[in-house]
Amino acid sequence: MKTSQCRERLSELMQAQNDRITSANEYLLVIRKAIADNQLDKLQQSLASPDLAIEDIETLEQRRHQVLASFGFDQDNDGLEKCIAWCDDEQKQLSGLYRQLIKNLVDLQHSIQVNSLLVNKGQQRVKRSIGILTGVGTSTTCKTYGSKGETIDHAGRRGIAVA
Repeated sequence: MKTSQCRERLSELMQAQNDRITSANEYLLVIRKAIADNQLDKLQQSLASPDLAIEDIETLEQRRHQVLASFGFDQDNDGLEKCIAWCDDEQKQLSGLYRQLIKNLVDLQHSIQVNSLLVNKGQQRVKRSIGILTGVGTSTTCKTYGSKGETIDHAGRRGIAVA
């Protein structure tokens, strides 16, 4: 009886975590595509209704730790693996959910890293463009264009094609 209760509770929590992580990853993929394709409207629309909900994932993780503690297991990965070995059924349902959870977390981490790189790359491109046009950030002695678009330093003058 006790093993079936543990299995049922862990199964519900890990399935909920997998669903939530998958949803968050899909949201990040939509954002990644919008950034990569330079679709600002789609990006703004996605950001207006955020679906990342890292707090939900953390709450589910805390609840899973509580289940482990209530059945006398450590709240780390070793404790979870021991608990799964103790209460999993013949079909190895919990083991499968745990493997899926690990895979989903790795995918989520990868999506976060890729999106971060895309955003940083875009920021650097914008900074370079502004620097070329205004001279700010590239060289303080060789301003080409002022904030109002006028040519400032004739010695550092270049055509707009450089930008």
